[in-house]
Amino acid sequence: MPKSSSFAAEARGLAKAAKAAEQTGNIEKARSLYLKAADKFNQASSLNPDKLDKNTQHGLAKHFYEHGRSLGKQPASIGGSSQVQDEPILLKDELIISEKPDIGFSDIGGLDSVKEDMKKAIIYPFTHKKLYDYYNQKSGGGVLLYGPPGCGKTMIAKAAATECDADFINVETSTIMSKWVGESEKSIKQVFSIARDCNRAIIFFDEFDAVAGRRGELEDYAKRIVNELLQQMDGMDKNDNILVLAATNEPWAIDPALRRPGRFKKLIFIPPPDLEARKAIFNIYLQKLPLENNVDAATLSKKTDMYSGADIKAICDDAAEIPLQEALEGKKARKIALNDFSTVLSSRRSSIIPWQRLAVEQVRKSGEEDIFKEIIELET
Repeated sequence: MPKSSSFAAEARGLAKAAKAAEQTGNIEKARSLYLKAADKFNQASSLNPDKLDKNTQHGLAKHFYEHGRSLGKQPASIGGSSQVQDEPILLKDELIISEKPDIGFSDIGGLDSVKEDMKKAIIYPFTHKKLYDYYNQKSGGGVLLYGPPGCGKTMIAKAAATECDADFINVETSTIMSKWVGESEKSIKQVFSIARDCNRAIIFFDEFDAVAGRRGELEDYAKRIVNELLQQMDGMDKNDNILVLAATNEPWAIDPALRRPGRFKKLIFIPPPDLEARKAIFNIYLQKLPLENNVDAATLSKKTDMYSGADIKAICDDAAEIPLQEALEGKKARKIALNDFSTVLSSRRSSIIPWQRLAVEQVRKSGEEDIFKEIIELET
């Protein structure tokens, strides 16, 4: 197997040749060589055990890639075509969190039924593979997490990776959506290729509706993205060590072909936190704050019905800001009082309510009340 130094040496030679070609005006040749140099530096970085050298090579890969892309070609118009289409470079370190996520299910307040659903759909097939093989049940596949914003979908996904000791490939929409025609599809293909090289991997798409909308409502370029996702997910039958997790606030907007069994085998609703969940979430954030004796999670949880976990964190942050600001103005530093939380709650409204109104309307419009019945039930 080639060493990092071999790839780095080859990359330096390609970069030198690219610079010479650019100086003589041969822009297309320079562009091609710069992109090849970037790819070699990327490979060198992935194999380098020295952290400093690894980061240097990683930076050079990005530099030559961006410079090469800037030469000689303007982006095609949306839905148009381009004479030259290069394979995009998605650096592995940008996709796979170098450290495993440091959050487990025990760090997430409430959501006990969701955690159990996730264990059955994700954890147990990975951790009890022989047992699943005995009953001819496959691991891998896809799980779609949906529900209101700020209620723990991303945290649940990261915790799942921790629980089953998998590489966590966090694919953000901005990483794969490209103004260059054809490159979004290639990026998706490369994400799955990287996952196949892992012993065990969870691919996580946040804001999944942005890349997986209903094809009947999309432009041609966006339809091709959905088609590539369908093809890659169908190909997962050959590799049961890959799981796709996707999260969305708008499940009704996702193409139904992606939501059928065999692709996303399970849809899991992440609800607004109930009373006990809110209490657990408050306890997580309050334990880090200097509090008066009259501040307790039980009292605050009763005042925050239909508030999300993100709302609760913001409430705690805003309450801490009040005595902090007083201290900055020269007053004596004091602990956070219940009245500070009351002040915050008098002006901060739940972020879930506006989403709920829109969600119910859109689910009914889509005619999928039976699929997303949990959303409809929020109205009652």
